[in-house]
Amino acid sequence: MAPFEAREMNDSLLNQNVSRDSVHDSKWIQLFPRCVADKNKSSNFMTRAMFVAFSMILNRRGILGPEHFATNYITEKLKMKSLNFHHPKSLKISECLRSAGEAIKLGFLDELALVITEREGDEKAIEVFSFKVHYFPDGGVAAILNTEANGSRLTPFQKLTRLDYEGTPSVRDQLVLLVRSIMVICQKVLQPLPSKFSSNFRINYTDETPEGFRVDGFNDSPIFYTHHDDMQAATLGPLRPGYHGALFDCSSIFINDSFEAETTLQKYIAKAADDMGYSSYDSLYGSFATQSDVNSNHTQSPDVQRFKSAQKEESTRPRTRRAHATRTTPYSKDRRDV
Repeated sequence: MAPFEAREMNDSLLNQNVSRDSVHDSKWIQLFPRCVADKNKSSNFMTRAMFVAFSMILNRRGILGPEHFATNYITEKLKMKSLNFHHPKSLKISECLRSAGEAIKLGFLDELALVITEREGDEKAIEVFSFKVHYFPDGGVAAILNTEANGSRLTPFQKLTRLDYEGTPSVRDQLVLLVRSIMVICQKVLQPLPSKFSSNFRINYTDETPEGFRVDGFNDSPIFYTHHDDMQAATLGPLRPGYHGALFDCSSIFINDSFEAETTLQKYIAKAADDMGYSSYDSLYGSFATQSDVNSNHTQSPDVQRFKSAQKEESTRPRTRRAHATRTTPYSKDRRDV
C-alpha cells in the first residue's frame, strides 16, 4: 500500500455527530480522513498534510525535478503535484515524512523543517520551510484568541495555541488555503534558489521524547539550524484538526521584506477564501494583526520590527534537552543533478 493511502471506516460506522463533522468530497477522502475530530484521525491528517505541503515546496521551489512528482487531488476542485511513490527517491522521502507523522501520533514531534543551506553541513540556513506542531491533550477547545500578551503582541505560534477546533470542513479550508499560500510565496514572493545548494529535512523533538528515540530515516546530528543574518520570515498558514495544531512558515534570504511578503499573501489568500466561501486567518500573520495594519503600511514601525525579531527567534527554537535534532538528506544537493 502507498505510504499515504487513506483508510476510512465504513459510513455505517460513523455516528450521527461525526457525520455532521465530515467532509464528503470524493477526492478529499482518498487522502484524508472524513472527520478529523478524534485523536487518531487528527494525527493521520497531520501526517498527510505534511506530505502535501512539503511535496508542493519540493516541486514549486525546483528542489526536485518533474519526474519525482505525480498529479494528485486535495479536493475535487484543487489538484497538485505530490511525490510520486513509483520514483525511488520520492518514495524514500515519502516514507521519511510518514515516519515523522508517527512521531506526531506519539506526541514527540516538535518541528519538522526543510532546511536549505549554501553548502552541506552548514548550520546557517538560507531558506527554511518549517512545520511546527502543538498538541491539544483535551481536544477541541482552546483559550480565547488574544492579540496581546504581557503588553506585547502574540507570535503566530502563540496564536495557534489559542485556536479552537471548528470541524473538519474548517480544517479542509485551512489546508486548501495553506496550499494556495505555498503557491503564492513560491510564485510571487521568493526569488529563485541558486544553481547549487544543500537541502535536507531536520527534526526537533518535544521535551517528552524518551532518550534515544529516533524517527526512522533520520540520522543523528548535533545541528538543527540557525537563520542567515539576512533572513526574512512569512507565515503561510495554520492547521487545527481535533487534537493537534500546526503552523507552517517560511524564512528565507530570498524574501525581500516580511511585511511586503505577508501583505502579498494576505491579498491573494483573502481573494481565494472569498471566492471559495472560506474563512482566512489574517490574525496569524507575523507582520500585522489587522487589515488596518496593512492599509497603514507600517513596515518599519518599532512594533513590527519587534514582532519580526520574535518570529525569527520562534523559528529557531533550540533543540530539546532530551533528544538530538536529526536530519536526513534524501535528494541531491545540486539541483542540476536531480
